[in-house]
Amino acid sequence: MGMFDLTATAGVKEAGKALSAGIHNAKFNGVKFNTITSQNNGNTYNTMQLSLDIENYGEFNHNFFEPTSNERTESQFGQNPSQVEHFMVAVREILDALNPEIGKSIDTDTVEVKGKHVNIKNLNFNQLIKLLEILTEPYIGTELQVKLIPQSNGFNAIPGFPARVTKTGVLGIATRFIGHDLVLNQSEQKKIDAANNARPTNMKQVETGSVEGLAEALGIEDSPESGDSESDLPF
Repeated sequence: MGMFDLTATAGVKEAGKALSAGIHNAKFNGVKFNTITSQNNGNTYNTMQLSLDIENYGEFNHNFFEPTSNERTESQFGQNPSQVEHFMVAVREILDALNPEIGKSIDTDTVEVKGKHVNIKNLNFNQLIKLLEILTEPYIGTELQVKLIPQSNGFNAIPGFPARVTKTGVLGIATRFIGHDLVLNQSEQKKIDAANNARPTNMKQVETGSVEGLAEALGIEDSPESGDSESDLPF
């Protein structure tokens, strides 16, 4: 019998588009509470899922894991932001990208939501994400930019360390990964150049429906000043 079967290719589809490192034009599709189950240990983890529509690519989802520590760490360069601080700076960047007025409104103890003043201190993770979903819903479709940087695991992803601590101990922004007129800092450009000059590798985008290999993309590992340490993800 022959080895050829014309029905063998039924349903075959073209491979997904590659998403390169760098700055991309995109539209905001919303944020929501999400959960991801680890393939390693079966545990389920809470996340804030950021959804974007990236130009010439399509839907892109990034999950920010619920922080597990609000403690800063020390390194030879000084203090590193806590997991909570990295997460909250990421939230602030998203809000500023959609409308800076939202950011101003959360500088006080309460924010107006559907005609009611809601206390925004001491929220749990679920409450925070629900509030963010309500605050950002009117801005779905907003045009903005997003920054994707090569990670040590071979993926391109949103930078995982948006926060920094100044020499005086003040929390600040280390890199702005979402917004308008974004620019690459020296370290980010160096990573892109190194990836472009490296031998062929699997530079896929991080579409965080999977939790494997996302170390630097989630913003809950050690700060970059501490070196190329492994992620402290809980799975």
